This record gives sequence, C-alpha cells and structure tokens, in this order.
Amino acid sequence: SRRVTGVQRVLFRSQFRLCFQATSTRADYWWAVLMNVIIYAILWLLLAASGVSSIGSLVNGTTQGLGMVLIIVVIMGAFGFANIFPAISIAVRRIRDVGISGWFLFAVWLLSVVLGNVDNAFCEGLMAALEIVVLVFMCLPSNYINKQGWWSPNKDNDQEIPSLRNEN
Repeated sequence: SRRVTGVQRVLFRSQFRLCFQATSTRADYWWAVLMNVIIYAILWLLLAASGVSSIGSLVNGTTQGLGMVLIIVVIMGAFGFANIFPAISIAVRRIRDVGISGWFLFAVWLLSVVLGNVDNAFCEGLMAALEIVVLVFMCLPSNYINKQGWWSPNKDNDQEIPSLRNEN
C-alpha cells in the first residue's frame, strides 16, 4: 500500500471542499486543521512583526509599516472568508464519518452563538462543554456510532468520493 502525506491529503480535500454528503477520516480532517493552524500562525507572526515595527515608527512620528499591517490583515481576512465553507464541509464530513448527522454540528454551532452572547458563567461553561463534546466526536474512529449499535441516520444517500484511507 502507498503512504499518503499530509500535503496530499490537503490537496485531495480541496477537490471535494464543498461536498457535504460524504465522509472524511480522522487523518483527512486533522491534516486540514493542521494546515490551517500553520497558515494562521505564519500570518499572525507576520502581523506581529510588522505591527511592532509600525508601532516603533508611530512613536517616531512616521507611518511607515502601516501599509504592511493592512496588507496582512486583508490577507488574513480573505483566507478566513475563503476557508469558511471548506472548513464547515470537512467538519460535517468528519462528524458523518463517526456516524452522527451533520445537523448535530449545526445545532452545536447555533447553541454556541446563542450561549456565547449571554454573559453568564453557566452558559459559558455549557458552551465549553459542547465544544469538548464536538472535539471528542472529531477524535472518534470511523463508524464508531454504528459499531456500538447506536442509531445513525447517515448512510442512506451518501455520495461516493475516492478515499485516501490506507485500507489493505
């Protein structure tokens, strides 16, 4: 069997970035998350470095470096905006791979928005607990819910997309 690298997984993921009725393995999901974290870390480091130099120039009475800060902020915004639907898609595919309906993720995100706008320690704790539950589900193996004999509504009309699973 051939070995699949993380970069191949991310490039493969980009082919199916808006396919919601399929599944993604743990590796497919977490490689995509890792690539996003690396890209954002680089952009944040560039922003911090250009921000420090801009602050130094502002103290000296000039506005040198503010253009670079603006460019990096625009790049971060564009990347974040372009990544919204692919990130939702792969999260839904991952949660479907576990054996849970993709609507569960929508319900959790909706509750997070509602609870996040309430200034109450209980609501903040509940929101954190929901996010931990989602994290646990993202870490479960494929078809975990089905293997346990629990109900799963997913498998009736899944789209078949090629998999990068190393199945022997």
